[in-house]
Amino acid sequence: MKRRLWLSAALIPLSLAGGALAQVPTDRGPLRLVVGFPAGGSADVLARTIADKLKHELGVPVVVDNRAGAGGTIAADYVKSQPGDGLTLLLGTTHMMVMAPLTMKTVRYDAARDFKPVIRLSSFQETLTIPAATPAKTLKAWLDLAHANPQYASYGVPAPGSLPQFIGYRLGEQAKVKLLPVPYKGTAPLTQDLLGGQIAAGVLPVADMAQYHGERVRILAINGTRRSPRLPDVPTLKELGFGEFDHLEWTGLFVPRSTPDDTVRQLEAAAARVAAMPEVQEALQKLGSIADPSPGSTLTQAIANDIALWAPVVKSAGFSAD
Repeated sequence: MKRRLWLSAALIPLSLAGGALAQVPTDRGPLRLVVGFPAGGSADVLARTIADKLKHELGVPVVVDNRAGAGGTIAADYVKSQPGDGLTLLLGTTHMMVMAPLTMKTVRYDAARDFKPVIRLSSFQETLTIPAATPAKTLKAWLDLAHANPQYASYGVPAPGSLPQFIGYRLGEQAKVKLLPVPYKGTAPLTQDLLGGQIAAGVLPVADMAQYHGERVRILAINGTRRSPRLPDVPTLKELGFGEFDHLEWTGLFVPRSTPDDTVRQLEAAAARVAAMPEVQEALQKLGSIADPSPGSTLTQAIANDIALWAPVVKSAGFSAD
């Protein structure tokens, strides 16, 4: 209900607020939507879907600027240094704003100090997946197998220092089973190794695994507070007795800290209208995301909550990507 009320409020034209507001300029070239990942990936597809709609809402051309590398931190560092004129937006993720600063010594930005959140667009769930040939039908059975035989204790993650790595670490800690993370360079090679049985398990987004569930892989559990509509037979970790796996990874829009609040509100209202469009919601679902647009303040709290949850886990794991 609160989200519906916020979306309704965001649709009210800013002109009704009265007074001279700082607006996104329409005579100084295109707005750049900066993405920290390569063209063709899910983040890029989402960005291009949004960009196509935002240009009509704001009355300015919107171009997607891919600045891939270092888990998105190159893009975030770039946006931090840009003028706060409303013409530079960052498609930010949990990894960029929470996990990278916790795990990498070379990150030169602070999510709270250097950016203003505009809107949360979506979130997504992770799976704990094993090859279908593995002699385990449940999470408990796999954990017992991993405890008895180290060959079953390795789990792949899409990148070193990514949230899936610490989901696996925390699961092992709670189950008192030593699980070994195996970082990959992206979800694609990890998916192939899972399908081929070359890795004992993997922690991957629902979007990457749902289509193979029950045939080539077995999804044992997902994170979050509720089951995925795409995997109604798969329990949550919470259902299985494992706590503190409620937080989901999210995607949102950010601007440099110097951006005027009036401009941020204009961008938020425009992005809220875009996020409410059925075609955008459908695109998010196809990407395996949960469409849950909410105000920028939601991201402020999410970042604080995620850091409070995962900082002790990262420290306990003794991890550093540098």
